[in-house]
Amino acid sequence: MFRTTVTAFALLASPALAQDNLVSDTRSADDFAAAFCAADRSNQHVFILPMELFRDGGEVTCDDGVSTLRMSEPEHDPGHAEVAVDSPEGVEDAFDCDGKADLGMTLIAINCLPVNLETASHH
Repeated sequence: MFRTTVTAFALLASPALAQDNLVSDTRSADDFAAAFCAADRSNQHVFILPMELFRDGGEVTCDDGVSTLRMSEPEHDPGHAEVAVDSPEGVEDAFDCDGKADLGMTLIAINCLPVNLETASHH
């Protein structure tokens, strides 16, 4: 937890990232949805949000469609959660978001990349 907290603090404290609005610290489903839908999808972004949003298997509805939140506990790494926000099917101007954290975390930082910048092996 200490490393995640320090990393999140460093991201939020970075003048360059704050100035470019590349990090959003959200603490509720409504805050996350508002920040996620408003974020510039032509640039990378980091969102800090409650883990419970992934545990509940939620969705985020923006003008471009519905993005799905999902979480899994990989067999090869027990005690950890891999999370993702899957973009709406067929939407080219969207985010692909991924993160990983200990299952005991209450907050997680997810990294979002425009789908057109994903590596070929990840498509």
